[in-house]
Amino acid sequence: MAFGSPALTGVVRDSSLPWLVYIVAPFTGVGILGLIATLKSIPVAVIVTRSCRKTLAQYSFDAFWPQITKVDAQATKGRSKKMTFTLHTAEGQSSPLMRMDPAPPPVAWRTPWPDGIENGVYVAGDLPFGAVGYVPSSGRFFIMQPEDWDAAAQDRKLAAPDRIARAEEAGLTRRVI
Repeated sequence: MAFGSPALTGVVRDSSLPWLVYIVAPFTGVGILGLIATLKSIPVAVIVTRSCRKTLAQYSFDAFWPQITKVDAQATKGRSKKMTFTLHTAEGQSSPLMRMDPAPPPVAWRTPWPDGIENGVYVAGDLPFGAVGYVPSSGRFFIMQPEDWDAAAQDRKLAAPDRIARAEEAGLTRRVI
């Protein structure tokens, strides 16, 4: 549509259809804005998807965390800059405060939290480094890392060499999100 409207304006001047320009012009503008919005979100989706793929190549979904406590109450509608939560086991253990980025990113008019995340998630990874979460009720994946990356540095330093090597292969030794 963006390339067709200049060619149609010459045709419209010579014919009795000048209203066609008023119909084509708004669609051209909407198409250009949609293209810009799409191009803006592609790099984020590629980074998150690549991180999930590399992590799942090294780790398997061996832990189920049945309870989630959402800490960031501001992440309701639209794209939230900060989606944080804490994982809890049935025995009462809890994870550090984690930050998440879903793959693929949510659309602006829906809640960014994956549907059914309150019912628990499967986790593949090493929490001080980062992990991939899977919500079984909605089939959504997300990458998560500790919210306070510097505070978790002590846990990463004390990790066994095989854990560190595995996290390096998964690309989790640096902050991804």
